[in-house]
Amino acid sequence: MSKKLLFFLLFLILNNTVVKGDIIQDSKLWKFFSGIANDAKTNFPEIPFLKSETTVGTLNFGTAIYQGDIKKGKAHGYGVFKFSDGTQYKGTFKRNMFHGSGVYLDKEGNLIKGKWKYNKLSNPINNNTREIVQLNKAFGKVNYFEIRGEGELRSKWFEAEISEENTAEVQLIKELDIFDTPSVFSKDYGDQDKIKELIDEKNLEIIKQNEMSANISSNMQTTYVLTAKGKKDMEDQKQDLMMAHEKATVASGSHGGMSGGGGGGGGGC
Repeated sequence: MSKKLLFFLLFLILNNTVVKGDIIQDSKLWKFFSGIANDAKTNFPEIPFLKSETTVGTLNFGTAIYQGDIKKGKAHGYGVFKFSDGTQYKGTFKRNMFHGSGVYLDKEGNLIKGKWKYNKLSNPINNNTREIVQLNKAFGKVNYFEIRGEGELRSKWFEAEISEENTAEVQLIKELDIFDTPSVFSKDYGDQDKIKELIDEKNLEIIKQNEMSANISSNMQTTYVLTAKGKKDMEDQKQDLMMAHEKATVASGSHGGMSGGGGGGGGGC
């Protein structure tokens, strides 16, 4: 087949997907050349621009199975993923990841639908908190929470968990107030062991008081706190920011010093 004919067939194929005019597509000339183009795709499948990259088939991920569009050996396009625990996901995929519009069906028949992004679906709880549903091809569904960072980390999210907070809780003390401190006329005045004993007694009373107030439902409020992983990730990113600021400061100072040195040299002349 000549290069001119291949180029002409390519032009026809591209127009077959782009041109939508009913008049053109219903014309005898269009149907004639469309037939030639389809024959070319059938008879010359290995020619790069005639070869379809997407196929429909099945992929195995351990005991889980994917059925649907496949591109370059990966789930890509629309398909159904059946997890080993019997649950399944129907929707779009991107390079083996659950990505795009899709629906997850759990064992109880509950549907979780939305726009997934790289295996995750985000459900806002409020401006600073969200629930994450994550799909793992080996383990199925995992749920967790995230809270927004503060300051320069405002755009970042960190793993969190639900916690019940006692709004009436009293904080433990670290030192005695003036009314509980032994007076200067007392034999215990200045006795650090005695002062520590008094602080421990005071804190024991506070603990008992907090336990009682925690039994009152109106005092309890649901909050979200960082998990150990969330705390570590936040600290790591704070350290990264500090190092970036230090490097920027050093670089700024170096440029300023170079400029100043150049100015001094000019004055000497």
